[in-house]
Order: sequence, then C-alpha cells, then structure tokens
Amino acid sequence: MKCLRSYLLLLALTGLLNPVFAKSKPLKIVEGGRSAYSIIIPAKPTECDQQAAELLQKYVSGISGCKLNILSDKTKPGKTEISVGFTTRLLKSISSSLEPDEFRIITQGRKLFIIGGNHKGTYYGVVDLLEKRLGCRIYAPGVEYIPQNSSILLQEVNYSDKPVNMLRIVHGTFNDDKSYKEWMRLDNINEVFADRFYVHTFNRLVPWETYFSSHPEYYAYMNGKRIIDQLCMTNPDVLKLVIDRLTEEMAKQPGKKVWSVSQNDNFSYCQCDNCKAIIAEEGAPSGALLRFVNQVAAKFPDKIISTLAYQFSRSAPKTTKPADNVQIMLCTIELNRSKSIESDSTSRSFVKDITDWGKLTRNIYLWDYTVDFANSVTPFPNLHVLQPNIQFLTRNGAYQHFQQTNTMKGNEMSELKAYMLARLLWNPDVNIDSVKSVFLRGYYAEAAPFIRQYLDRLESELIKSGDWLDIYGSPVHHEKSFLSAENTDAYNHLFDQAEAVVNNRSEVLQRVKVSRLPLEYATMEIGKNDMFGPRGWYTEQNGRFVLKPKMKAILEDFYTTSKNNGVKYLNESGLTVESYYNATLRFIDVQVDDNMAFRRKATAVPEPSRKYSSGNMDVITNGVQGADSYKVHWLGWEGEDFQVTLDLGNCLDFHSISIGSLWDPKSWILHPECVTCMVSSDGITWEHAGTEAVTGDQKKESVTRNYTFTGDFRNKRYIRYYITGTKKLPSWHPSAGGLSWVFLDEIVVK
Repeated sequence: MKCLRSYLLLLALTGLLNPVFAKSKPLKIVEGGRSAYSIIIPAKPTECDQQAAELLQKYVSGISGCKLNILSDKTKPGKTEISVGFTTRLLKSISSSLEPDEFRIITQGRKLFIIGGNHKGTYYGVVDLLEKRLGCRIYAPGVEYIPQNSSILLQEVNYSDKPVNMLRIVHGTFNDDKSYKEWMRLDNINEVFADRFYVHTFNRLVPWETYFSSHPEYYAYMNGKRIIDQLCMTNPDVLKLVIDRLTEEMAKQPGKKVWSVSQNDNFSYCQCDNCKAIIAEEGAPSGALLRFVNQVAAKFPDKIISTLAYQFSRSAPKTTKPADNVQIMLCTIELNRSKSIESDSTSRSFVKDITDWGKLTRNIYLWDYTVDFANSVTPFPNLHVLQPNIQFLTRNGAYQHFQQTNTMKGNEMSELKAYMLARLLWNPDVNIDSVKSVFLRGYYAEAAPFIRQYLDRLESELIKSGDWLDIYGSPVHHEKSFLSAENTDAYNHLFDQAEAVVNNRSEVLQRVKVSRLPLEYATMEIGKNDMFGPRGWYTEQNGRFVLKPKMKAILEDFYTTSKNNGVKYLNESGLTVESYYNATLRFIDVQVDDNMAFRRKATAVPEPSRKYSSGNMDVITNGVQGADSYKVHWLGWEGEDFQVTLDLGNCLDFHSISIGSLWDPKSWILHPECVTCMVSSDGITWEHAGTEAVTGDQKKESVTRNYTFTGDFRNKRYIRYYITGTKKLPSWHPSAGGLSWVFLDEIVVK
C-alpha cells in the first residue's frame, strides 16, 4: 500500500494524474515558423508508430511550414520533445492496460506524449490531437482543411479516449483512400476477413457444380427434392468437406483471423428429417445452422468462424449458444429506414431477435443498411435515425459494425453520411448535430446554410408523411410526400441559392452540384412514371406530344455533372451513368408518331406478374420505351415461356416490328433465350416474321435490347411474339438454379 501511495504522489507531482498540481505554460510547438521540438519514436517502431509520427510531421508542417525531425528514442533526451508510441521517455506502467484503439495524450513539463493500444491507438491519438487541438479536418477523400499559422501553441492536456465499437466499417469506395480511412478511424473488410470468405460462402466451401450430381444429399431438401440453394446442415460428409476446405484455405492465408461459414443468399434451407427435427427443437432454422457452425469452430479454436443471422436464420435458437469463437453476423435488411428501429412498430421482430441473440453472445457483428440500393442517387432522408439506431444496437451487444452505406461519389449525401457514421461508431453519444454542422460548414462553405435547409425540410417532410423508407425503393414511391412537386420546387430553389453563393469557387460549386444529383434523378424518375402528365417529360400541343426543354436540360446537367466529377454508378447493380443516360434517351424517345401500335390492345398468355406495373398490358403500347429500372414501365414473367399478342384493330401495311427486353442480373432479370415474331390477318393463320436468339452466357449484356423484324408486311392485323425465357439462373449467378425473370416493353410498329 505504501508503494501505491508513493506512485500516486509521483503521478500527481508530475501532472499525469491531476493537472491541477502541475500548472504550466502552453507548449510552443512552433513559434514564428521555427521549432525546438522533435518527434521521438521507439528505436524499433511499429508500423503504427511510424505512420503516426509521419502524420504529425506532415500536418504540423502544413499548418506552420516548419517540418519537425523524427528521431529514435536512442538519441539523448531533450527538454522539448513529442514522444509518439512507447518510447523510453515514458513510464510504461502508465499505459499498460490500453485497449487496441485506445489512446492517451499527456503533457509533462515541455514535453508531449501520445500513446496508444496495440492496434491503431497511437495513430488515432495523433488524429485526435490534430482535429481537436490544432483544427485540422478531413471531410471526404481529397477534401481537407489545414489552418495556416506560423505558430502552434498547445495548452496542457491529459486525456484519453477509446471507441465504443471495436470494429467500425463504413463500406464503400471512400475507404480505398487510406489517409481518409485512417483519419476517420475506420476498418476495412479485407483487414479482418479472409479473402473470398466474407458471407454467403456455402457454395465456395461445397460447390454444387462439383458435388450435386453425384451427392445430392449434401444439399438442402425442400418440397420433396434436393436443391442446390443451400447445404444440408446435418450431413456428416458436408461437415468434413467444409473443415477440409477451410484447413486448405487457412494454410494459404495464415494471418487471417475471421472466416465465414454462412448460407447462400436466398430464402431456402434444408428440411430433411434430421434438420427439421433440430429446427423444431430450437424453434428456428438458425438452430441447425448454428450447431453446424459450432462444430466447424471447434476444429479451429484460434480462428473466428463467422455466420449469418439473415433472412431465414435471423431469429435466435432457443437452446444452442454460439461457441466463444463464433461470430453472429446479424442483418437488418427488412427494416424501415424512416424511423429508428426501437421506435418503429414494424421492427418489433428484429428488436426481439437482437435481444435474444444478445442474451446468447457478445460476439455480434451488425450488418446495417443505410442507402437505397436500387436507386443510390435519389433523396434518402435517413440521417435522423443513424444515431438512435447505433445507440440501440450497441446497447444490445453489437460492438462490431458493417454499415453498408456504399459510399462513393454521387451516392446521396455519401460524404456527410460517412462522416456522421464514423463518429457515431466511435462514440454513439456524440453530439451528432454539432458533427453535422461542422461537416456542412467545412464541405460546402458559404452554401452550407442552404444545404442544411434542404436536408432539414427533406427530413421534416418524410417524418410528416409517415412514408416507409425502403432500401430498394424508388423516388416514385414518394412523389406525393417528401418528393411532391411543391417540395421539389422548394428544394430546387435552395440549390439555386447554394450554387449562386459559391459560383466563384469551382471546387465547392461542384460539391453542391453533385449533392443536387439526387434531386435531379428523382425528378427524372418521377417524370418517367408520369410521362404525359404534369410532372412528365412531354406536353401535348395541337395533338402532338412535345418534349419539355426543362426536363431535357435536367438530364444533360445530370450527365455533365456526373462525368465532370467522376460519378460512375447509380445503384448496387452497377448501372453506369453512361448506361442510364442512354437508356433515358431511349425512354424519352416516345414512339407515338407513325407508331401503329400506340395505345392498341395487347394480351399475354400467361399474364405478366402483377408486382410490376400492376401487370397492366397497356404499358407495352403506351409509346414509352422502358429504361433501366424494372419497376417503371416494364412487364415481367418469372421462370416461364409466354406469348404476347397485339391487335392493331384493322388490317394495315407496315415494314418494321420491334419489342425490347431488360437485363439486370442482380435483380434476377435476364434477356430471353429467344424471341420469335409472327403476323396474321385473321388471328388464325400465322406467318413467320423472324426469330432472334440471345447467344452466350449473358454475363455481359446491354441493359436494354431491341428485337426488330423487318419485311413487307401487308394487310396484317395481328402480331404475336413467342418468348422463350431463360427460366433458371445460370451457374455463374450467385443464386444459380433460382427462377429468372424476363421483362418486356414497348411494341413499336411502323
């Protein structure tokens, strides 16, 4: 006890325990562009030590023009030093219990010490010092602020900080910028998980292409037969194959800690007698999966085996607990994004699931979704739910986060959302409004007040409407609420003002214009749904449909701004700006003039799905050609052949017949295998007009494809298309074997 009192007295006298006992003047790190300070690192620095020292050196030089030397702690101690890492200058006992990303910053006399945990704590300590004490900022990749001052004074400090969440991933291309990622204190998937073993790994572990024909019993039993969708969780040979494959792969990547043994991305699961018995005992399909994964984990006690609690496996089992080295990757894919999880009555089942899993394990990896995947460049006002959701999740034991925000240039408010999420993952209780304000002022400069008003109104209108915010939603769903004509006019007025005040600052102006892309995109998509109406692309003048110049100007501005700022993709499916632009040009090229099929009667056998365009066959002859989105102006058929018949009303002469199809494999949509066209005068006797087959495996295809048949067709009233569908998804598709869709639109006859 006497030794402890002596030690505490020493700390107090040196100012390490309580700065009240050691008042001192500010440290003059740089004065008048000159400095007496050096940066000291250990003689054998870790990579983190070296990078932290270089970061400090870079920004001190950027602020003051003075470059501090980086020296080994083998040099003779001086009176003015900045010690980075566990150098010989520091009492090691002070920091012996630091967590991996924890840091501590201490002034002692005229010296400054920055120490951290064995992951990236020291680096994060330097970042914290630069941000909070020296005023430096990184807002987005390539966008930073460094104050300019020939002198740098540092007041006495003695504080520490550490993250609430041990793993913090905000997914997207922004993390490809290492300086940005490290400044934001974020992680990457490939830093944690083994290469090619991050979710949906069943088919990688036991590929159906190799085993199904000879061993169908390895795979899921459903509806009286074995299917390739999933593995059977109770087959001992499957367990052995998985263990053997992992053993082989782990030898190739010995440094990787986390390996995924997880279901394929579909809703199927094995219901053979053995699996069904476990499911009944556990009260959830996750029971059979977890027992299987626990057996795998037992063979690799020095690794973490990760598995999904997703779709059919989201609910926790009643009795089986995850092994200590099993990670539960819990996913929120089904939830509404307009309300916080805890407050939304539609999220009660998820609240129960995370509560139940939280009782079984603290090794929960939370996969959350914070962007519209189908239309990533559209207003998606979910900023207000980010903090309450992360607070709720951490309260229930989720301390590892994968925020699937898909940050990339052009995605709706990517830069702001990533900035907020990074700080929330570090500290869920941070003053998030202050964080938002700091970002807006730094990123948009004088335009910030107008952007803030836009975001506030967008959020307010969403909340007022009570709309469900869907991660696969369309702006069309909100055309009468937060994207009403009145609201979009108000938003555009705010953006006009924002652009005007930064018109002489080209870099900031481009940031504002990129942030306007979602509003332009929504305007165009809503216009496609109301093609000839008040918000549409066309107006009727003297019996003719005329393209509105304002709508065409929006398309051209959207395209130009995107190209000038490196915006590449518009959704998760990889829709490029170029493809969208060309598809929209096709869409607005209405086939009305001289189109004999315009508003004529079309029928189909079997009828199209009512899920899309309500199955209304009028869509196929309304003069509007479907663009890139299957949810607008397309008709769909799943896993079947079908025929479409057009009645022109009278016998006519024509020379060209065409119809179009859509390709979106991530949405299970492929071009048909074959399209055959027939013509008839009476609907009884038919003549062959042409056949076109789609050759190849469809891995790479155009988003839209036209099938045009020409000839001297005289005195014909009926046109019939026989469509041979692809029916099943091919082997290269992640959901191979599942039913595929064929989507058609716009018959044009001239």
